[in-house]
Amino acid sequence: MLDELIQRFLYYPERLPADAPLPVYARGAREVFLDAADGNRVHALVWPAAPGRPTILFLHGNAQSVFEWALVREDLADLDCGLFLLDYPGYGKSTGRPTEASLYAAGRAALAWLAGEGVPPARTVVMGKSLGGGVAGEIAQDADLAGVVLESTFRSIPHVLARLLPMIPAGVEFKGERYDTAAKIGKIRAPVLVVHGTRDDLIPVEEGRALYELAREPKALYLVPGAGHNDVAMVAGPEYGRTLREWLDGIATR
Repeated sequence: MLDELIQRFLYYPERLPADAPLPVYARGAREVFLDAADGNRVHALVWPAAPGRPTILFLHGNAQSVFEWALVREDLADLDCGLFLLDYPGYGKSTGRPTEASLYAAGRAALAWLAGEGVPPARTVVMGKSLGGGVAGEIAQDADLAGVVLESTFRSIPHVLARLLPMIPAGVEFKGERYDTAAKIGKIRAPVLVVHGTRDDLIPVEEGRALYELAREPKALYLVPGAGHNDVAMVAGPEYGRTLREWLDGIATR
């Protein structure tokens, strides 16, 4: 029963017809399909990088599809980076169903696809938003990436559920989905930027602070005063793009 509850809490996929055209705001994107190691075929949108700039592998939150998430390109415009926007199994035009294992397999398939297209990990920044931060923490452990950004991300699913569902008895063992980023972040060799809103009611800012403390150097913490869970870039305004660009350009010269 607990595993079923976690599944319902975690995943809110938006399905897309196979022939659904790109939305207007996603024009210029290339649609690609990746074959993950678990047999799923996952859908992604790709925009090329400007000369000399890295590519951001963006791992979105637990709802909607890459068509809706394509709006994030505007938030990241100041970085002048390429963008690889990955959908998860069971989301959008992707096959399969979302599980912790299938999301990890999709993330690894994205890194492999980029490398095959001439974008090695050293030219890739993995950016995870909310649930996507849990995927980022997993795939970043074994890759020599340019950098890792964790925005509005949690330490682990048990930490989140203990706060959101206090009726769960203490000491209950979580056998299913864990996304235990806290146990993995110290293994990430790339520079880490933790971004969090100070008024996040879903994933409290203390979660972001804890991840920052657990990360290796070089690391940075960017807190956005007054921002909640889904409006970090909007509340921060132009400072959002400037701050991420400054961090990105700084790690490029290390």
